Amino acid sequence: MFKLNSFLLSLIFGCLLLLYSCTTKKVVDSDKDGKADAIDSCRYVYAKTPDGCPVKRVITGVNIYLETSASMGGYYLKNAEFKNIISDLAIKVDKNIKPVQIYFLADSPVRYKNSVEKFSTDIAITRPAVSRSSQLHKFLSSIAANTDSSHVSFLVSDCILSFPDAAIKANPEINRDAAPGALKNNIFSTFAELKKRGQAVSIFAFTSKFYGTYYDYRNVKTKLNGTPRPFYIWVIGHRDVLKDFEKQLTDISSFQPLQALHFGLLDSTVNRFDLFYSAGKHGSWKKDGVDSILKDVEIPSKDSLRFAVAVDLSTLPGYVQQTSYFNKNVQLTLKGCSAAVKIVKKEDFDRSKIAGDQQMSVIERASHVLLFSVGSQTLSNARITLSLPLQYDSWYQSWSIDDDRFLDPHNPQTFAFKYLIEGVKEAYETRNKNYLEFSIQLNK
Repeated sequence: MFKLNSFLLSLIFGCLLLLYSCTTKKVVDSDKDGKADAIDSCRYVYAKTPDGCPVKRVITGVNIYLETSASMGGYYLKNAEFKNIISDLAIKVDKNIKPVQIYFLADSPVRYKNSVEKFSTDIAITRPAVSRSSQLHKFLSSIAANTDSSHVSFLVSDCILSFPDAAIKANPEINRDAAPGALKNNIFSTFAELKKRGQAVSIFAFTSKFYGTYYDYRNVKTKLNGTPRPFYIWVIGHRDVLKDFEKQLTDISSFQPLQALHFGLLDSTVNRFDLFYSAGKHGSWKKDGVDSILKDVEIPSKDSLRFAVAVDLSTLPGYVQQTSYFNKNVQLTLKGCSAAVKIVKKEDFDRSKIAGDQQMSVIERASHVLLFSVGSQTLSNARITLSLPLQYDSWYQSWSIDDDRFLDPHNPQTFAFKYLIEGVKEAYETRNKNYLEFSIQLNK
């Protein structure tokens, strides 16, 4: 009896152990959102949703605000390119992206009540009534207050930082003296509030002939007759909405700014990647358990070791996803080896050697493929660290001038523009300095 009971107990225990081993298979949840990688459509993005992906914000409308202060009047006359650029932008966005509503902006927004098609005609033959000068940070605050999380707003402005007319009359030097401090801080405060609400901004620079009265920093008038002058289009919206919107904006062939700056579009650094075992491979190496370590590395004689990794850059701003931007700005930190990298869009990657459904799913989840080549390895344990820094172009400095009483027609510049941009830049300062960052170890 005792032996039978022992046998039964052993049998029951064995069955329980088998059941336990079958039901406790390790579940991988890379982003720790409670959704296993096997069923998580966005396995590297934390989101407590049924498919593991963040709820996508949808653009429902676009607002275009045209500044109508006195300094803008010369852009609306004769054959100024300004009119064509703005009317074309309005009608292309309205037809190709989302419905557009136009406002004239002085002390407060005034809605244009006719259609976008009618606006294209009106701006060609007339110009809106101009108001006295107003402060740019107040324009931006007003626009932000009227832009909800599903809308995108444009501000079209010459972006000349200025105190009210009465203050300039009392002290003609106030604009120049206060631009590095008070005026810049006003802009900083405005955008610091926008950042808290998840709002981002892109600034696009253009030039146009200017006819009529130009007001310098002392409010002294100068008559211009077709002299090229800068103007700027600001695009403001929630960063998730703005990323998608700007991808569509770049598809408008006639939208060709001379320069651009982008602030607040970075949400988090991309530090995940997937290694291809066969595609893009040349030389001898094996995966050592995780994608970030290659073992048994042997570099071919008089040749290079090559491997490819897939990355998803779709969460990054559209301009960062351009291969030209990556190849220009990528940084490699090398320890014990020499190496190079270039990027291609996934549709340009040779898939002929991708083996198995799992590796095929890797390319489907990705947006780009990084192609690494290693020319030499001097340490048994070498390391490649790749980073794509968050950095801003410095073009705005050459577009800025501190004394605009004597304009150079061959070098259009905006009074105090650099202080305006520095105020925005400081508002969006972040500890997160890279768009993309990860390391790969090479073990001989």
